[in-house]
Amino acid sequence: MRKIASIIVLLAVLVQSLSAQTKPALSKYDLIPKGEKLAGVQFAYLNLSSANSEYMLLVNGLDAKASFGTVAPMLAFAYAPNRVLGIRGGYSFANGQIDATTLSLLNDGLDFDLSDFSASSRSNHVSVFHRSYIGLDKSGILGLYAEIAATYGSSKTSFGPSVDDYSMGRRVKLSFSPGVVFFPNQYFSTHVGLSLASVGYDTASFVKDGAVSGSKTSFKAQASLDLLGIDLGIVVHF
Repeated sequence: MRKIASIIVLLAVLVQSLSAQTKPALSKYDLIPKGEKLAGVQFAYLNLSSANSEYMLLVNGLDAKASFGTVAPMLAFAYAPNRVLGIRGGYSFANGQIDATTLSLLNDGLDFDLSDFSASSRSNHVSVFHRSYIGLDKSGILGLYAEIAATYGSSKTSFGPSVDDYSMGRRVKLSFSPGVVFFPNQYFSTHVGLSLASVGYDTASFVKDGAVSGSKTSFKAQASLDLLGIDLGIVVHF
């Protein structure tokens, strides 16, 4: 995974450096002309289960599953060739459930049983993003891009069947995501993006039995391949 992340980072740096040049030869590889408008949607989905994960077999009797998804419509405008500025709104969900498990720590004398635990999260977010593109062929079919996005979001996470036990969260994040874009024709494109680095500030308030029981703030910076940050997109160009 680290090798893949390193290769993608190198490609993204290449996109930024090449797109910043002004040599006439690069005009043959323009993907997005100045003045073009873009409208589309990004989506992501990931489903995990202990039944098909060899790593989760390390936990005795684990019966767990989880799913994650995001839908994010976007609008953007090319203020210069291969330079796009846009806004994106999104809705995300996450569901997790553990039916039964026994955690064995160090030896048989340190066991922890857990069963019938579930959690679900719903969040909304809005992002302002900038993308730099470069074409990989003269016909403008395939290219790379590098995206920098500033995001604000809010979320609510519920625990178990009780409606009185949950947490409310807020997040501000700056992220870097390179990607690959494909144009089947001049009016449509599809892309795949990977979140590789981010800096974020989070706040959370915990509610138990309908009353606030505590709060937490955290600052996190990371540079790694995030499986939950793999996005697919379809865009209309006009």
